[in-house]
Amino acid sequence: MLEELKGRGLLTVEQEAELAELRPKAQQWQKQKEGNAKRHQARKAAAVRVVELEALKEQGPLTEEQEAELAELQPKAAQLKQKKGKREVVPGGKDCCRPCCGVGGVEGAGAAD
Repeated sequence: MLEELKGRGLLTVEQEAELAELRPKAQQWQKQKEGNAKRHQARKAAAVRVVELEALKEQGPLTEEQEAELAELQPKAAQLKQKKGKREVVPGGKDCCRPCCGVGGVEGAGAAD
C-alpha cells in the first residue's frame, strides 16, 4: 500500500521513513519465500522420481545408476511425505479448499456439485 502511495507522491515524511525501514525486511522475506519454494519443488520432484524408479524396480532390476539415484532421492521424498503427512489434503477431502471440487467453504463451486 505504501509503495502505491509513493508512486502517486502521496506519502507523508513518517510514511516515507516507515517504507524505507520496511523495504529491506520485505526483500529478505521474499528471498526466504523463494528459497522455500525452490526447496519444496526439489523435494516434490524427488518424490515423483522415486515413484517412477520404484515402478521400474517392480518391473525388473534397476541399473546401477538408477539404484544410486533412488538411494539418493529417497530421503528427500521422505521429507516431503513427512511434511505432507501432517496435513494431507486430497482433492474433495475434508481439508481441501480448491474451488474446483466445491469443498472448503466455497458453496456451489466446482465439479462436485
